[in-house]
Amino acid sequence: MGLIFDMDGVLVNSNAAHLASWMKIAEEDGVVFSEETFWRTFGMTSEYIVEHYWKTPITPEELADVVERKETAFRESIVEHVRPIDGAVDFVRYLADNGVPMAVGSSAPKVNVEYVLDWMSIRDFFGDRVVAGNEVKQGKPAPDIFISCARKLGETPERCVVIDDSRSGVNAGKNANMTTIGFFSDGHAETEYERADFVARSFDEIRQVLKIDSLGNLSLQSVRN
Repeated sequence: MGLIFDMDGVLVNSNAAHLASWMKIAEEDGVVFSEETFWRTFGMTSEYIVEHYWKTPITPEELADVVERKETAFRESIVEHVRPIDGAVDFVRYLADNGVPMAVGSSAPKVNVEYVLDWMSIRDFFGDRVVAGNEVKQGKPAPDIFISCARKLGETPERCVVIDDSRSGVNAGKNANMTTIGFFSDGHAETEYERADFVARSFDEIRQVLKIDSLGNLSLQSVRN
């Protein structure tokens, strides 16, 4: 079995950096983009957001330019605005010590995902088992990202556990037929986790219900809390 992490809101608290970078680029482009819009689109790919909130029609070249400027602004703000989620690094090491294969499935562009994993010094735990939003046809809530993670893990979707903090991510996990843990994070409401098999507010809570056997197989002791 394998465990799949979302990145933003699960491994790192990057909300402030993403909000600041979206607001910066929107102001540069004369686009109305509010904090309410930010939370409504949280977990979706940057391409989707630009397609729906920037000018229409927008050419592929213009879209790529907006996304690149936004993601560059995000990376430039990591040191100031991004912090690892409490317990995230220890939890990753705990899974590795118990032989659990892990992957990351994020809506962020690949360059950002790899940048953050390197910054956290945990990239080696995932190897090439990283799938980004710009590597699949459809982003969350479509299951594409997590299905691709399952392939990299060499597992069927039914034998994978997903941890995600957004409504779109939880829906993507369930749409992929995976056991899904909603990770309650800043800016989200409990109603976003209605489809989750379990909702946790910390990695300690996940440890209490996530059981690992001698072969590294996973199971949830409790579901639908």
